[in-house]
Amino acid sequence: MTDTLSAIDLTAAPCRPVRFGEVGVEIERRPDGVVIVSARAPLKPYDPNLAATFRRHADATPDRPWLARREGPERDWTRLTYGEGWSRVASVAAWLMDRGVTADRPILVLSENSLNHAVLIFAGMVAGVPVTSVSVNYSLLSTDFERLRHVVDLIRPGVVYAEQGGLFAAAIAAVAPDDAIIVTAAPGIPGAVDWSEAVGFPAPDLSAHIAALDPTKPARYLLTSGSTGRPKAVIHTMAMATGNTHSGFQAMGDAFAWDRQALDWLPWSHIAGSSLMTNITCLGGALYIDDGRPMPGKFDETIRNLKEIPLRYYGTMPNGYAMLADALEADGDFALRFFTELRAMLFGGAGLPQALHDRLQRIAVRATGRRFVFVSGYGSTETGSAISYTWWEDTRVGIGLPVPGAAFKLAPCDGVYEVRVKAPSVTPGYFADPDQTAAAFDEEGFLRMEDLADFHDRDRPEGGLYFAGRRAEQFKLMNGTFVIAGRLRDSLLGRLAGVVREVVICGDGEAEVAVLAWADLEGVRRLTGGADTDHPAVVSAVAQALASHNRDNPGQSSRIGRLLFLADPPDPEAHEVSDKGSINRRMVLNRRADDVARLFAGEGIGPA
Repeated sequence: MTDTLSAIDLTAAPCRPVRFGEVGVEIERRPDGVVIVSARAPLKPYDPNLAATFRRHADATPDRPWLARREGPERDWTRLTYGEGWSRVASVAAWLMDRGVTADRPILVLSENSLNHAVLIFAGMVAGVPVTSVSVNYSLLSTDFERLRHVVDLIRPGVVYAEQGGLFAAAIAAVAPDDAIIVTAAPGIPGAVDWSEAVGFPAPDLSAHIAALDPTKPARYLLTSGSTGRPKAVIHTMAMATGNTHSGFQAMGDAFAWDRQALDWLPWSHIAGSSLMTNITCLGGALYIDDGRPMPGKFDETIRNLKEIPLRYYGTMPNGYAMLADALEADGDFALRFFTELRAMLFGGAGLPQALHDRLQRIAVRATGRRFVFVSGYGSTETGSAISYTWWEDTRVGIGLPVPGAAFKLAPCDGVYEVRVKAPSVTPGYFADPDQTAAAFDEEGFLRMEDLADFHDRDRPEGGLYFAGRRAEQFKLMNGTFVIAGRLRDSLLGRLAGVVREVVICGDGEAEVAVLAWADLEGVRRLTGGADTDHPAVVSAVAQALASHNRDNPGQSSRIGRLLFLADPPDPEAHEVSDKGSINRRMVLNRRADDVARLFAGEGIGPA
């Protein structure tokens, strides 16, 4: 961060006004230490039938934009209105029913976010056939197709859709069932049905059929990230999707412009991207599909889109925010354009470092004189996306409090709390896996999130909760002391801002805690004029940051012995990175065992 930027006093800057919902909080403290946290405001009534809601938007505002994506050699925006979108949904649904596709043979989508992909998701809802969208990495970055084969064996798809046939031909040949109908919008797979056949199919009047749909039946199977095992297929229903939309919108009010326009890159194979698409559709907004990605060489597309599409609301993952901060800090005109309309930004999934939070706020203040509302959310694939938000103005990074209709059960665990939840958007279970379903819920029907959290201030629970890490990321040192890796990560990223972009906490069975790290190359260049992490200025910055951390955290479970920079970036194909951009700690440690050995042999940078 530049000296000018770091000098900005955030406490003196006003915040853009945002109207939040009236939510409130109720606290029940039990004798065994369990705390039940719930919203005081009840969830307002809503229609759980998402297909019927889409149909009403199409009838009432047929010319209103629904989706847009850049297409063709000129990469111009192609837009699809609610009226056009519904016409295509009805045709594809009628084609599915005519072909005899039923719920016991779901639809599998291999390709990226697109207009056709969205149409197929809603056509499946209308036809009563669940849709499973998988990461394109399963097909395009894999050579053995092991994860894709696992999904195919699990759901036994009756229809497989690939936007670009040729790109996905090898994956389809390797794993698709012999009797599956292969559909593609571009040539490349012999015998495949052309998308035009489905989207051009004559649709009868479906009004009575749509009104009779059961919104509690499976509409989608969304895969877990697989960060703690093989991916599981989470049952999603229309009632879950609409419950998530209305509870979130009731809590967040003006902060979430789901009924306006949004830009998003997150894949619909992941709950964060999928839920935003259904939230926007449920409320009649417009979604601009961003083909950019928060990675070198692909983020320029996101910047181009952000410069064209004025937004009141924006959300991405922490690595995306880090790259956005670099671009905004370097381009004052872009920062002014971006922050002029913006009211709120959202983060979720991987924790956002406080230093990055403050850096973005300072860029906004420098550009417009005002802070924006930085909202955090908390949820999972099993909860239909976020079920808690910071539905108030807050300067601290946290996960907020439950939305209307939701309740958290916080069970004491190693000095913090294990999180369990109930909400209308919580899944009924995992497809074809009754044992995992039974294990996921406790004796009171609360879903076990396998996460840890605590209150910012236990005497003031209305101040919200913060994320303390995944239970799976906890480990013990040689002497049996527990280390909570998530909490350490957040502390270190704040102190190492400007030289380190991400860390992995190490020390399972060792005498001390140490860290593997990926450099913030833009920050290193600003500091040294190059990209050498062995530069004395970088070594000094890291050593001073570790020393500062250790002075404030002298205990064996939190003191850091050394930090070792990794030369190779995290590898999505090796499952070191999820689709949402978070780091899979266990996979990194397994794959980079040699680096871990070097770290505990004494290589790297120690505290000053």
